[in-house]
Amino acid sequence: MKYSFADCTLDTESRELSRHGAEVHLSPKAYDLLRFLIEQRPRAVPKQELMNELWQDTFVVEANLHVLIGELRAALGEKSSPARSIKTHHGIGYSFAANVREQRSRSPLGRRARARTVLTAGAKRIPLGVGTHLVGRDRECEVFLNDVSVSREHARIVVTSRSVTVEDLGSKNGTQVNGTRIAKPTAIESGDQITFGSVQMSIELQRGEDPSTLTL
Repeated sequence: MKYSFADCTLDTESRELSRHGAEVHLSPKAYDLLRFLIEQRPRAVPKQELMNELWQDTFVVEANLHVLIGELRAALGEKSSPARSIKTHHGIGYSFAANVREQRSRSPLGRRARARTVLTAGAKRIPLGVGTHLVGRDRECEVFLNDVSVSREHARIVVTSRSVTVEDLGSKNGTQVNGTRIAKPTAIESGDQITFGSVQMSIELQRGEDPSTLTL
């Protein structure tokens, strides 16, 4: 999904915020906050609800939320001017007030029809075509894992014609390759096992038109 507002666009598939066409860096938590506020618009979301969404099962002070709001306003170019997008409701919380245009990303079904990579967990098989695939507990993720140990947007798998990489997206319980928690995009080699939270999966790679598969 792409959300366009003012001079900005938030792409939930690539997890990128752009302004005037240029990418703007956001921390993982700031991205999660912006997306959640947009999804909940125009509702004023209470501060406690926002904190529960961002820091599940973790105690944090309210000041952490204020820091993220400041980061977002700076990224949206509203730090030194009246807030146009993120509105403060004193004593309550925040809402997303800008007009938003939604544009759905190209259906993952089209990519899956040409998939040569398959993510597996037991009997579950998820075909992945060339492109970027989000892994998480959010039902909009291409790889939907309904497990409490998995974050809403937990990781990202990038499939190209030559390689497959996995990247953790600041998840609470982490992503592991062969039992080692990763901190940057990591190439998946033959025989590797990937664990999202406590969900372990493997990858099968189909070569060319050969119907047989190779386990990665």
